Amino acid sequence: MHQFTVITYFTPDFECFATGLKEDCQTLGYSLHCEGIAEQFDDVIRAFDFKISYIRDMVKRFGKVLWLDVECRVVKPIPEHWSSPLISTYDAGTSNGFSSGVLMFDEAQLELIDLWDKYAQKYPKYPDDFVLDFLSSSVPFGFATVPLEFYDRKTQCPVARGQWKNEHTVIQHPTINRWPEPTKYRRAFNGRERRGRTERESISRQRKGIFYRNFGGDFSSVKEVMQVGFETEYQHAGWVFDSVRQLYAPELYWPDLSDDFTSKPRSFETSWENFNKRPKGHTFRAAAIKSMRLDAADAKRYGRSRSSSPLSFMGQVHRVFARRD
Repeated sequence: MHQFTVITYFTPDFECFATGLKEDCQTLGYSLHCEGIAEQFDDVIRAFDFKISYIRDMVKRFGKVLWLDVECRVVKPIPEHWSSPLISTYDAGTSNGFSSGVLMFDEAQLELIDLWDKYAQKYPKYPDDFVLDFLSSSVPFGFATVPLEFYDRKTQCPVARGQWKNEHTVIQHPTINRWPEPTKYRRAFNGRERRGRTERESISRQRKGIFYRNFGGDFSSVKEVMQVGFETEYQHAGWVFDSVRQLYAPELYWPDLSDDFTSKPRSFETSWENFNKRPKGHTFRAAAIKSMRLDAADAKRYGRSRSSSPLSFMGQVHRVFARRD
């Protein structure tokens, strides 16, 4: 049986997510260290980076740990063949690389964690998983990776980046926590906002994407209810829909942060297609990783002076799928 401690923490505005993960760990018999911290981060990158030193402290305290962002849910036992160092990854038409919401580390990776912290501080404008992506192709630490999926409900990926699941899902990693301030997450991962849109339009469109990626219920039922225009509080799969006023929101944020259901994209298929469109040039993530450099001492120590493309350090990174039951 796996010997690890699940670790996470939450800020006051994320405390509402902790209950689910606590229940999952209790059900599956996993040790959990879930800590509340008082600090509220004005800058989302600082919030991301805080977990690096936290993970280091927990590795020193517990040994082998499985870091999960507090909004994650564990829906079936962690496969025995998952081993540290391990991280979740994604591959979409617009980008690909590491996603640090699911991580497994032990004492053998303390050197890597120290480097991660060092270069996160050196590059404070980039998310922590950009930095870890850079390091994976610059220093010889062998990562195992578990792929995640945003849209395809028939995927065999063990991590579902939403509230949905299928027979292969091990961990759900929802993103409804971004609903209150979706634009700050877009800026963090994309560098800037789309031009030609008002702030209101941008928020509504990003929330529509959050809906399509996260919703674990029946889209056709929701479509029918919203078209009929009779029900004012139709609740389905953790979301609330007002078909009279054409408003909707995750149940957690209803009604104070309800939004316009008629905003684009207007179908799951269109949202999926838009998400996977190939960019005309380099993505913000690829450009960011390309711009990072090891300092002279580290370059000499590890024998590499710069990063190459994400996940390109073949022989150091391998993908791990959950085995079928």
